[in-house]
Amino acid sequence: MTTPTTSDTTGASARWLRRPRPRRDPSARLVCLPHAGGSASSYAPWTPRLPTGVELIGVQYPGRHDRLAEPLMNSVVEIADAVAPALAPYTDRPLFLFGHSMGSLVAYELAIRLEAGAGQGPAGLFVSGQYAPHRSAPPEETLDDATVEREARVSGWTDPAVFDHPELRELVLPALLADVRASMTYHRADPVRLRAPIAAYGGRGDADDVPAELAAWGELTSGRAVWRVFEGDHFYLRAQEAELVADIVGRMSDWGEAPVGHR
Repeated sequence: MTTPTTSDTTGASARWLRRPRPRRDPSARLVCLPHAGGSASSYAPWTPRLPTGVELIGVQYPGRHDRLAEPLMNSVVEIADAVAPALAPYTDRPLFLFGHSMGSLVAYELAIRLEAGAGQGPAGLFVSGQYAPHRSAPPEETLDDATVEREARVSGWTDPAVFDHPELRELVLPALLADVRASMTYHRADPVRLRAPIAAYGGRGDADDVPAELAAWGELTSGRAVWRVFEGDHFYLRAQEAELVADIVGRMSDWGEAPVGHR
């Protein structure tokens, strides 16, 4: 991966990153990567729940909101390759990564790139609602649109109204299917073991054996690993937002060089 120039990095940051409440001198940053079909705005409500010293950065994938006209990406690796240089200007403070569902896979790939770079790498990785990469099946050779849409319908990854409402379908479905395809085709036969600690979260009703699936993320770090199950389904984090964010903030303080908070 080539090192971006300053102008390249600035342009990438403007395209990919959204800062609902910019901090001039934060003690830490929390980078949030959305689920399939999601956008950076889904994490904006977290901002008031964070200590004033923590800056939230939401990642905006192509094909939604202000990036609606841009080409979609169908690969987790391709997304991570694009986000890594966009984050370069923000690695001067402890950087934590959070991803939900597909966002967890992107966050993991992003952590690999940050640890391989010149900096210190992420201070911690938070994953949610997602199998560990080495536990997923190898991708199918062909994934036509009908197969991807069928998976999107049965997975519970989005509101079913998206498929049946003509206006919503036209607006949201292309990005959703691109993201679902990215998730379904992602596989690492040779998973990289991170140095960063990992916390894995999930909803009790999301899979047959949620604790085992979350615990498997611990195999991908040489650092500390924890997991926690919340009441709820795949989108447990909506109803459990306050408790989840509080847990994340507590672990950021525990894992960071200094407690996060007011600054």
